Amino acid sequence: MSESILIVEDEQILQDVYKLVLSSKGYTVHTANNGAEGLMQLAAVKPNVVLLDIFMPVMDGKEFMRNVDMSEYPDTRIIVYTNLSDTKTQEEMLELGASEFVLKSSMTPRDLLMLIEKVTSAD
Repeated sequence: MSESILIVEDEQILQDVYKLVLSSKGYTVHTANNGAEGLMQLAAVKPNVVLLDIFMPVMDGKEFMRNVDMSEYPDTRIIVYTNLSDTKTQEEMLELGASEFVLKSSMTPRDLLMLIEKVTSAD
């Protein structure tokens, strides 16, 4: 069974690039355009990893994290990736259950793959 990844990202180009890179490595990739769609997808597919942007319309990444009961998803790792380098936000996301908090601008597709491999092998 291949690992599944949910990308919660409102920028279509990033969604497409990440989906292409990840599916080329054998991951099953699901996408959502905002946090509300992300919550529905999370419940439906119970992915191994969620790539979560913070700034999105409808429901942002912070609200998404506040609405997820991580005890319902013990096998899911959440990677928050954003262009917001703010320690307070980082601490809040990690306290809410995120496994990693990374800067989007500094992350190449290769970095993304390595990060996903890191969080999925941490089990």
